[in-house]
Amino acid sequence: MRKRVISILSPLLLSVIATPALAQDKYKDFGFVGAGLTVGESVFSNQGTKAGAEPYLFYNSEHGFIDGSLFTYNPIPFIGLSGNLRFAEVSDDFDDIPSGINNRDGNGELGVTIGTVGARLTYLHDVTNEHNGYEIQLHLGRAFDTPITNFVLSPYVEVNYRDEKLSQHLYSISAQESSASGLAEFSADETWVYKGGVIALYDLSENWLAISEVALEHHDSDSPLVQNDLGWEFSLGAVYKF
Repeated sequence: MRKRVISILSPLLLSVIATPALAQDKYKDFGFVGAGLTVGESVFSNQGTKAGAEPYLFYNSEHGFIDGSLFTYNPIPFIGLSGNLRFAEVSDDFDDIPSGINNRDGNGELGVTIGTVGARLTYLHDVTNEHNGYEIQLHLGRAFDTPITNFVLSPYVEVNYRDEKLSQHLYSISAQESSASGLAEFSADETWVYKGGVIALYDLSENWLAISEVALEHHDSDSPLVQNDLGWEFSLGAVYKF
């Protein structure tokens, strides 16, 4: 399965690396906030496609950036202090997880980021005593112009390493959960997560953008909680730029 995911992400990675960053300068000292509608299927869901809503939040400047739930402040160029709110990934609040499986709570994280918003390596450690684990994220993304006026595409890829403590929190299945759900008991080791996607932006006016995203995700874990090899999501919305 890992070869399959790499084959899916490779075209995105090539476009991130090889495409001239024609639109890149437009997104310095730039930000937006908004919301959109989504449809997709989580890797943890056993009920198929589900619709929902998603907030959009982004800001980039020489002093740092905000990318979704990740906030980074740069006291010096290319070195940042980061904070992140990890939302619950395994939860009935967001997905249709198997009956008998307990929700995994989210947590707050602090760490460091090396690089920029478009090419960065981030270390994040739990500081809320939820699992006391950590994650290392490698993220590559780039914005570029298209032949369509005011239409920008931004492909990205991300590879995340999750240590044993974080993985056990998310993927392990206790004896009690096994009995209640019918899934096999499982103890997780460290895990890799592969993500990729394309974000599209279109200028509607001086202050408003239409935004759309296609995102793919694979969790390289043998946990029975991982119901689908490939999670996916499509979203469409509008944001106010500032």
